[in-house]
Amino acid sequence: MATVTSGSPPSSAPAWAALADIAARVADVSLRDRFALDPSRSERFAGAVGDLWVDWSRHPIDDEALGLLVDLADQRDVPGFCSRMLAGDMVNATEGRPAGHTALRAPDADDGVTGTLGRMADLADRIRGGSFTGATGEPVRAVVSLGIGGSHLGPAMAHEALTHLAHPDVTVRFSSSLDAADLTAALAGLEPATTLVVVCSKSFTTTETMVAADTATAWLSEGVGDDVSRHLAAATAAPQRASARGIDPDLVFAIPESVGGRFSLSSAMGLALMVAIGPEAFHELLAGMHAVDRHLGEEPVDGNVPMLLGLIDVWQRSFLGATSLAVVPYSHALRRLPDHLQQLMMESLGKRVTADGSPTAGPTGPVVFGAGGTDSQHAFFQLLHQGTDVVPVDLIGVARPVTDPRGAHHDGLMANLLAQAESLAFGRTDTEAAALGVAPDLVAHQEFPGNRPSTVVLLPELSPSTLGQLVALYEHRTVVQAAVWGINPFDQWGVELGKQLTTRFHDRLTGGADTGREEPSSGLIRRYRGLRGRD
Repeated sequence: MATVTSGSPPSSAPAWAALADIAARVADVSLRDRFALDPSRSERFAGAVGDLWVDWSRHPIDDEALGLLVDLADQRDVPGFCSRMLAGDMVNATEGRPAGHTALRAPDADDGVTGTLGRMADLADRIRGGSFTGATGEPVRAVVSLGIGGSHLGPAMAHEALTHLAHPDVTVRFSSSLDAADLTAALAGLEPATTLVVVCSKSFTTTETMVAADTATAWLSEGVGDDVSRHLAAATAAPQRASARGIDPDLVFAIPESVGGRFSLSSAMGLALMVAIGPEAFHELLAGMHAVDRHLGEEPVDGNVPMLLGLIDVWQRSFLGATSLAVVPYSHALRRLPDHLQQLMMESLGKRVTADGSPTAGPTGPVVFGAGGTDSQHAFFQLLHQGTDVVPVDLIGVARPVTDPRGAHHDGLMANLLAQAESLAFGRTDTEAAALGVAPDLVAHQEFPGNRPSTVVLLPELSPSTLGQLVALYEHRTVVQAAVWGINPFDQWGVELGKQLTTRFHDRLTGGADTGREEPSSGLIRRYRGLRGRD
């Protein structure tokens, strides 16, 4: 049994030192040579999780390095941490609570969440069937979900991804920004008498969401009168605050305090999504997530896909120095996935102290960015191919499209994905460029260094189940990295300071008393007030 060092710096694990010793040697072997020497590499360095096929063969890694990463996971007790998370143990040390998101998608989830899923399904069915009526007796035919961060990004992404399943007679929209233009666009063309606004806030104190809720409530009142109780619902871990704002308790849907916002897609935060795609499809989403939860908890490390991906992320970040991760879905429906993953990974892994408050011994989470496939190729792929930084890339594809007029699009789309994976990995030498007839003075410009790593994730189709599997894969991959580094992936204290300062600046901008002293932002405040005509 390997020595467990989970309570110490990761560098105290024997495998860490061994990985550091071989990192340069492993990275120096080109991917061209690796594939030439091992034609079976793309099958050996790949695996299935649920219905997904994941290929990590285009990373600078070999059997020795992968074996040491598996040892590192054991020595850092990563399987134990994941098991404790899945069992509902207290793994969020700084907030003294479990991480309850996986419990929400277990087959008996209603038993653990006081029937919330069943109540959500009842409301969704009534709206979809036309029997849920508003203050004037007209059926509600539109749902507007207000939230921000985890209360918005996951549900909005999933709604976009599964729009082909949306009810044709029910409009579902999302609004998150404090900029009034966002809410105005979300309400445009809707009638208060036929609209339900769902206020999604775990604490029910989030400024952006509460301001939007007040504005939406005023809009509803202008259309139906003072009693808007049939037009407001809430998803929150603070139901008493929702009730205090006049929301009918029958339309308040509880979220466990143990579920972090970025992990809350499977909670009541997904109410608008459930209305759009229907309860059956929503439960298929949960079942897909649960399938990956089971994979995480049951498979050994060397066959555990989310664990292996998380370990390769650690390899790239801690040993090879990668500072970023690009996520590029070759699917228009998944174009919001990078936004969701940006929050999931950067909020979870953007930590400079370990769970016990000690400084981390090295770098933690990378910068995550991305956009839709072929658009990305014409935006930031120049840097990926020929820039001075090596940026690992996740390329996500769907085998069977929802739609493909004339059969003329999808094979070309997937050809682009495969071409990018190959060109990033193998590049083009100066000799190859010259052989193509490139002018001598342009050869250096048209040479590609290659050895740019990528992971390919292939979905058979875009369904609620496969989307749930994809989301859970990234959730667990993120948790695995945190467990290796010894950081807490379930808190987000870094979000709080800006929130606390906002109140002070809001008072200054709107005419509050001057402090009487010059501050770093005083010049900007005076300029803003002048432009607003307040001085």
